[in-house]
This record gives sequence, structure tokens and C-alpha cells, in this order.
Amino acid sequence: DKTTNAQLLHSEEEVIQGRLLLSGMVNPYSMKCRCLPHGFYTCIPTLLATIGWLATLTEDGCNYAIIEGAIVTEMTTNPDMPFLEVGLNRYREASLNDDGTWAIDYYQLCKYYNEDIVNIDGVWKFSKVMSFLALVFAGAAVLLIWFSTCFIFSRNTWKWIGCELLTATVLKLLSYSWLATSMCRSNSCSISYGAKADIVACVLWFISGVLVLLRYPNPKLANPPTSTNATTSEPSEVEMPDIT
Repeated sequence: DKTTNAQLLHSEEEVIQGRLLLSGMVNPYSMKCRCLPHGFYTCIPTLLATIGWLATLTEDGCNYAIIEGAIVTEMTTNPDMPFLEVGLNRYREASLNDDGTWAIDYYQLCKYYNEDIVNIDGVWKFSKVMSFLALVFAGAAVLLIWFSTCFIFSRNTWKWIGCELLTATVLKLLSYSWLATSMCRSNSCSISYGAKADIVACVLWFISGVLVLLRYPNPKLANPPTSTNATTSEPSEVEMPDIT
């Protein structure tokens, strides 16, 4: 019976695909991009990780914190300026409004620190390195996890993404050591937009990383291509799919 033979053939091919997946081999029918081969679950950590990464990119490099104290006068030579908006690499001066109040004008260009005045100590350098590495790990994880919406990932690859996201979270948290620099210890520092954006990123990366590590969404088996001779072949003559 041709119908029975075709059903048996299709069933055995599904068994073969399942064994390939369980053994860690890539499903031969998943090499082409498919929409959500792991299901809708992958969209949740993907979107969370992406939003967190974009949040860090909205910083302009000089809006990490607000500093008040003697260092403001030393950096600006203006004794009336009450505060500066500072970042890990540059700073922005406050502007005097018509009503006599001081505020940050975000149309002003950021200025680089004068190292003859500002002490870029070891804590500062450590914080910059941690912030950079966090962006690298998070960016790599975001790029990789987006591919999971199109291609089948092995369990180990999926876990690797979760580890990258949690590593990025830890590294970004370590970058907050900048608030312990000598400049902040001798003056008054309070977090501004940049530091708050990093907090959002840490929360989203942590949640995304936990979601990835807690559950591996089993891939959906693709329908194997059928040949014109599929209905005439005997089940015992099924060949292993070509995985090259």
C-alpha cells in the first residue's frame, strides 16, 4: 500500500531527526532560515536583551553622573557654576538660564578631561574597562540570540548566550565602581541619566539571562523534503539525510 509506505517513511525520518537533535547534531533540515524554529519563547529574552543593550547606547559619554564641589571650579574656572554633568570619558558644563538658574544644555558638546586637574586613578580605569567589556559581551549575546529566531541552536549554544548575558550584567555592575573614584570621594557625585540607563540594562540582561538558562525551548522539527520516489520506496530502504 503506497499510502502506508509513505506514512512509515515520514515517521522514520522524524525519528532520525529527533535522534540527530538529541545527539547534539544540527538538524539537516534547519540549515535554512525558518521563522521561530524554537517557538515564541525565544522572542522574550531576545527583546529584553536588545532593549537593555540599546539603553546603554543612548548614553552620550558625559551624562553618567552629576558632580558638585571644588572640582567644578577647578575644571571650569567659573566660581559660580554649581555642578557639572560627568561621564567616564568626558564632561558637560552647566549653562545659566535667563531666569538665573543653572541647567544642563544637551546641545553643548562634551569636553575631554584635563588630566592635569582631574585624577584618572586606577578605579576610574577599571570602571572604563568593565563598561567596555559589558558592551562587548552584551552585544555578542544580543547578536547571537537574534539568530535563534531563525536557526536551530543546540542546548550548549543556548546556554552560552545566557552566560554571556549574566557576565555582561556583572561587568556593568562593576563599572559602578566609578562612583568610588578619588574625584567622587572628594566631591559630591549623584547618578544621572547614563547610570540610570545602565541600571535598566542590568535588570533586563539579568532577566533575559535567567530566562535563557532556565529553559531550553525544544526546536520544532522541519518537514523533510520529499522526493518523487518517496511513495514507491520501501521503509527499509530509507537513507540517512545528508547533513553536509
